[in-house]
Formats: sequence, C-alpha cells, structure tokens
Amino acid sequence: MSLPLSLVQGTRIGGHYIVGPVINRGGFGAIYRGVDTSEGNRPCAIKETYDVTPAARRQALMEAGILFTVKSKHLPAVYDAFEAGGRFYLVMQLIEGQNLVQLLRSRVPGGLIGEQEPHRQSRGPCSEQEVLSWLLPIMDVLQELHSRRPAIIHRDIKPANIILTPQQTAVLVDFGLTKLYDPDRDTQTMVRAVSEGFSPLEQYLGKTGPQSDIYSMAATMYLLLTDRLPPAAMSRSVKDTLIAPRLLNPALSPQVERALLKALALYADDRYQSMDEFAQALRTPAFTAHADPTIAVRPVRVTANVPSVASVPSAVPTMQPPPPRSYTGVAGSPLGSPYIPAPVSTPAPSSGYDKRPVRPLPTSFGQGCLWGIVQGALAALIVLSLKRTEYFYLTMLMGFVFYVFAGFLTTRQGGPSLRGGWTGIWAGINSTVIFWLVLLVGLVVSFVQRWQREVALARAHGARAFSDLAGRVWHSVLPDFLLPSTSSQHSSTNLLFWLGGGLLVAFTLGWIGGILGKSRYKKSRYRASQQKAAASQQQY
Repeated sequence: MSLPLSLVQGTRIGGHYIVGPVINRGGFGAIYRGVDTSEGNRPCAIKETYDVTPAARRQALMEAGILFTVKSKHLPAVYDAFEAGGRFYLVMQLIEGQNLVQLLRSRVPGGLIGEQEPHRQSRGPCSEQEVLSWLLPIMDVLQELHSRRPAIIHRDIKPANIILTPQQTAVLVDFGLTKLYDPDRDTQTMVRAVSEGFSPLEQYLGKTGPQSDIYSMAATMYLLLTDRLPPAAMSRSVKDTLIAPRLLNPALSPQVERALLKALALYADDRYQSMDEFAQALRTPAFTAHADPTIAVRPVRVTANVPSVASVPSAVPTMQPPPPRSYTGVAGSPLGSPYIPAPVSTPAPSSGYDKRPVRPLPTSFGQGCLWGIVQGALAALIVLSLKRTEYFYLTMLMGFVFYVFAGFLTTRQGGPSLRGGWTGIWAGINSTVIFWLVLLVGLVVSFVQRWQREVALARAHGARAFSDLAGRVWHSVLPDFLLPSTSSQHSSTNLLFWLGGGLLVAFTLGWIGGILGKSRYKKSRYRASQQKAAASQQQY
C-alpha cells in the first residue's frame, strides 16, 4: 500500500505556516521543516498525522497538552496544534542536531551498531561521563512527569528519540505514545507499540507505568555504553541472555553497571521505584571498589558454536550472549527514527492541498489605518463641539488608549509583539491626518453657517459694511487651542518636536498593546490545549 502524498513545499497551512522539505515520513505521518510567518519566519517542525480518528486525535492532543505545560530545554516546545484537510498537525520547536543513533553510526566502524561481542573492545562508543551528562537531565524531567497525578509516561524512550544539539544538550522528542498513568485505577491501553530491545515486558501486554520508562532509559544507556542492543524483553522472559555491561565495556564503573542491571530487571517490581532513585544511583560518587568481589577476566576464545563468558561477581547473574544477528538500524527497526533527516522525494498532489479559505493575521497597516481614522474623526468632532483647551488634551489621552487597543488587536491572534508598535505608528499618522482634515472641514462648515447668520443679522439692523465681520466670525468658530493668543507661542521647531514625540509615543503605546495581545494569545492557546487535553482524557 502506497503512503499518502506528502505536502508540496511552499504549501500554507493553519493560516501562517509554510511547509518546507520532508524530514521523514512513515505509514502514520510525516515531519516537515516549516516556517511560521506570524513569528518573523521562525523555523519550526510540523508533525503531520494521517489518522484523524477520535483515538488518534486524543493522543495527538495529549502530546500537545503535555509539551504545552512542561517547559524545559530538554523537551521541544509546542507552538500550535490544529486539524486541516483531513489531517492533524502539531507545530513544534525545530531541534537542530543529530539523534543518538546517528551519533553511534558515526563512532562505530562500518556504522553497524548494536552487535558488540564480549571482550572485543576496551571502551564503548560513548564514554560514561558523556552518557550521564546527556541523559541525567532528561531523567530529571521524566521524574517531574512521573510525579504528576496522573503520571505522564513516555513509553518510547530510545536513542532515536533523543537529539543532541550542537551545544551538547540532549532533547527528548516524540511523545506520540504518551500515556497517563493512575496507579489507583490503571487500565490497559489500546496502543501497544513496542521498540525491540527498549520496551519492557509489561509494554508488550499494554500495561505500563513509571518503571517502564526506567527500563527504556537503562536500555538506551546500555546501547550507548556498550554498542550492544539489549535482547528483547519477550525473549528474556524465556531465556535471559542479557550480557553484563562491563563484559562489553570494561571501562565502565561497577556503580553504573549495578544501576543498569537493576533498572533492566525483567519485572517492574525488581527495578528502581522511581526515575529519581535510578538517577541518584548513577550520580552516587562513593568509591566502593574495595567492597566488590574480584572479577577474574581471562582471555576467552569465542567460537561460532560455543559462546564463552568470563566469570562475574556473584551479585550479577552470568548471562549468555544471544546469537549474532544483523542489525543496522534501518527504517522499521527498533533504532529507526522519525527524526533522522534523509532525502525523501515529495510527489506533488494533483491539486491544491488546503482548499479551505484561510484567515490571515490582521496587518499593522490595516489596523493602524482603521483605528487611526476612527480616533482622528472622533477627536475632531469632540474638539468642534467642545472648544475648550482641556477637551483637546482629553482627545490626546483618548488617542493613547486607541494606540494600545490597536496594537492589542493586531497581535491577539498571533505574531510578534513588535507588530503592535508599527500599528501604533500607522494609527498615529492616520489619526493626525484625519483629525486635521475633519477639523478643517468642520471649521469651514461652521464658518459658513455663522457667516450667513451674522450677515443676515447685520442686514436686518441696516448695516452695510462687513470689513471686520469675517475676522470676528472666524475667531468665534476656532477652538481655544487654535486662537492666536496661544498658537503664536509655538514655533515650527516646537511643532516638529511635537510631531516626532507623538510618533514615538504612538509606537511605544502600540508596542505595549502588542505585548498584551501576544500574552492574551499565548494564554488562550494554553487554555484551549488544556481543555482539549482534559476532554480527551475523560474520553480516554
């Protein structure tokens, strides 16, 4: 069965997201690089899910809700979640770097990972210090998730889902199999996806808890430190062939080996009871080599038919290596990752994808013109009807309120707060122009009406000379702030100062409105995601 067609590069979805090249795709969805035009062309990752059944939608909303509520540099930030064109989309932070599968391939000769045999090397592909510095912070984040009620279980921890940034920060991605766990009323889940070697025994049965993530994290560490994929939990339940880590990498400390073996216990009750307890066991700096039994390691000839394992301490069970197998981490294998960038052909759909009309964000120019015209006209009408100077200053304060309001309306649906500042500029320019135009027209109309009345009144009294009548009429219709006694005090330099200062004030107040609108937008998105997650949790 062929996969659904990928989106064409340049397609606009969600109103302001432009789709870029495909990062990876599979039978359930695809991940694209994208650009968020409402945030100054901010790069983002767009996760597309083909399945929009109620169960799939609830799972996607749960993933979005979890990442909305947990802020950490070790988790990707979620920007948006929406449905369009019969598919569901999750817009997330674009994490640049390589996942730990790619890192292993670069360090293992030939790129064949997961098949290291005992006594064949003196150290693993990753050092103990490297692995602990990468994964201990993620374990702290997982402890926070596990401590919630209900607890949040990742259920898909593996090297392919951990990206190492250029700053050497490890980021845990892909919460697509996340489960909410309540120990008081735990139920089996319908989603039983497993990753061979990384999923614990209980995950094959569809019943997982915090100890399941502990197992997966330990299996991830095991592979990074030894270049050996742990045997599948189902096969371990028949015959446990897990090899002690120090037989694969003698450079490991006994402390880390003990912690890994306890965390990789087949049954959940035998593992650490919390991720924090596991992390503390790895962090313990105490030197205990003097209390450890002596490990005798002799050269052993390993044949194809009879694998041999050196003796190990009594506290650690002796385990036989499984038969060699080819494991390359190709797509579909346990190490396959939706985050491995690969060139993928993207056939174009025969017709446009988003056939529904999209509603663009309001522009700074449009909002500025609209509210500038309204404020300028209203201010001019107030000054024409109430000619005292204090009402002119009142209209200035009213203009300040309009600048904040216009900036707020520009960003309350998204976009950077600076757009509010430019809205304030346009509102200030338009309000000033409209104010003087309306005021001039109003003064001319008032002058004509007053002139006609004065002329009719003068003629009724027999007057024939009207030499100073025009001046008196004009003086009577002017507002107080435009009378010669006050306006003559302002030079052209002062006028330019007032105009420049006015634009600066308009920009600042519009920017404040933009900040308020941006904050309102984030809060509304957060509340919406919480409501959807709560609704999906009730149905789940």
